[in-house]
Amino acid sequence: MSKKQELEISISDTGEVTVNVLGAKGKKCMDMTKELEESLGVITSFEKKPEFYEQEETETDTVVQKEDKNNV
Repeated sequence: MSKKQELEISISDTGEVTVNVLGAKGKKCMDMTKELEESLGVITSFEKKPEFYEQEETETDTVVQKEDKNNV
């Protein structure tokens, strides 16, 4: 089961926007904020948290194909 992923967005009195990604690792955090960053305009600073350098959790499905011996 995947961990909950959230964006924490704060807007200061001066209009500065801070976006904090919670529950995502690796490149996933950048993927989550990409559209928001593009909408907001100029990024004045960018900080990678330790979670960025951790391996992303991936979900995989295993498919097992059984051979039908009657249909050879």
